[in-house]
Amino acid sequence: MPSITVQTSRILLVEDDHDDALVAQRSFSKANVWNPVDIVRSGQEAWEYLNHQGAYTDREKCPPPLFVLVDLNLPGMDGRELITRIQADARLREIPLIVISTSDYEKDIEFGRRQGVQHYVIKPLQPQNILAIIGALPGFRIILGNAT
Repeated sequence: MPSITVQTSRILLVEDDHDDALVAQRSFSKANVWNPVDIVRSGQEAWEYLNHQGAYTDREKCPPPLFVLVDLNLPGMDGRELITRIQADARLREIPLIVISTSDYEKDIEFGRRQGVQHYVIKPLQPQNILAIIGALPGFRIILGNAT
């Protein structure tokens, strides 16, 4: 009998804080989202992932993500610059962007609005936030596990 391979769509998390990344992964798990979450630690690393550069040249291992969760405060290229670059790139601007940040400053929230991000979530990321994000993305494809 031939085997069937299913490519599960991936989610990209851009988060430099190890603890916040763990909280995000647990939230996806608690929300029964089975899609793999790839984590990169800087805006530059995310840019390379999205453009298949450096360590991310393998398009099978690093396909375009369903959406990108971006922390604003990152080392080097911060989340604001990353979002601006993504929105300026015709190949990437269709990927939904979600800001996750500890900042509730109006200037940061307004930046997200101006840049067309889908959601602005104040950390920590919670399962109900994940479900709200998923429910609001048009044409979203996701695998959900059985809630227990």
